[in-house]
Amino acid sequence: MNNPDNQDPQIADLRAVLALIEDGTVTRAAQRLGLTQSALSYHLDRMRKRFADPLFVRVGNRMAPTPFAQRLAEPASRVLRIVETEIAGLARFDPALTDREFRIGVNEIGAIVLVPKLMKRLAEVAPHARLAPTQVSADTMAAALESGELDVVAGHVSRPHDALLRQHLYRRAYVCVARRDHPRIGDAMTLREFGRTPQVQSPSVPITFAWINDQLRKHGVQSQVRLTTEHVAAIPFIVAASDLIAIIPDEVYHLFQPIAPIKKVRLPLRIPSIDVHQYWHSRVAGDPANQFFRSVVYAVGCERQPASPGHLSYT
Repeated sequence: MNNPDNQDPQIADLRAVLALIEDGTVTRAAQRLGLTQSALSYHLDRMRKRFADPLFVRVGNRMAPTPFAQRLAEPASRVLRIVETEIAGLARFDPALTDREFRIGVNEIGAIVLVPKLMKRLAEVAPHARLAPTQVSADTMAAALESGELDVVAGHVSRPHDALLRQHLYRRAYVCVARRDHPRIGDAMTLREFGRTPQVQSPSVPITFAWINDQLRKHGVQSQVRLTTEHVAAIPFIVAASDLIAIIPDEVYHLFQPIAPIKKVRLPLRIPSIDVHQYWHSRVAGDPANQFFRSVVYAVGCERQPASPGHLSYT
């Protein structure tokens, strides 16, 4: 078994030596450190045994350092400065001062909806921080979060990795849209009209479209998909310039409706919404910077989402 008195010095041992060098008496040194005199003597004895040096000798009413203790003072002070400033500083995080780059994984919908709000919020609470949105897939997000390539991921994931933690942000609603002056479509459509009308779809919401197509099949209706695109931001403009209809997130509709002449169309079915979460790796759960960024994402994600007629059942 190792003798604890022969182990390398502890931080408390170094503090005891430096305090006695500066104050000259055990009483004042113990008071400085908030220790009893016996506790201070314990740390000094550990150092004496470790280095086989008395460290201090009494000269009058003061304890004078030996030559070895004098040589020890400078490196001991340097070690304590590193511990108290650099290492201890790692556990502190000041949003107002940080220039850290926060990396968030989002798909195109998240980039359109969340990133502008995140940038605005960061400018208010962390004005020097930087934001780096990155496209990420469900297959690679766990590895990216574990490695630190990403701080958080915001979106909908059907089966997140076991090592990931998550927090609910909001429910994403979907609506049917058509061009505002569509020659055949008014404010509502029957299920058969919906099935017969050419559509543009995005694979970014496969669960929603799978559910809609299943509902159509139950009623003997086949959807007419004329265009498939991953560019969600292009869909409002494609719809506005054609007779195609589309199912898009309600938040995307509200963002683009002022500049793209499109309208909502009521459907005789309840379009399912999806839960949007933010995900992070358990490895960084206690990291102050990551905690701060998650709080910003949560605040932005929980902002009131627009009411969606696409969620209601119209018969």
